[in-house]
Amino acid sequence: MTDHKNANPYYSRGLYRVVTGIFGLFLLGVGIYVTFFGVVDPVFRIGGGLLFALIGGNAIWSAIQSKESWLSKIGPMP
Repeated sequence: MTDHKNANPYYSRGLYRVVTGIFGLFLLGVGIYVTFFGVVDPVFRIGGGLLFALIGGNAIWSAIQSKESWLSKIGPMP
C-alpha cells in the first residue's frame, strides 16, 4: 500500500493562509502589548508576551511560506 501525499493540503489554500496571517498578526500584537504594558510580574509578562509574539510570528511566516504553523500542529481545540 502506498502513501499518497495530498497535492493541495489545507494549509496551502488561499483563504486559510489569509486567516492564519491575520490571526498571527493579532497574536504578535498581543504579545508585544503584553510584553511592554502587562501588569503582572516581569518574568510572567516578558515570558508570556514573547511566547505569544513567537507563536504569532510563526503563524505569519507559515502563511507566507505556505507551510503548516505550530498552532495547526497541536490539534483541534475545544
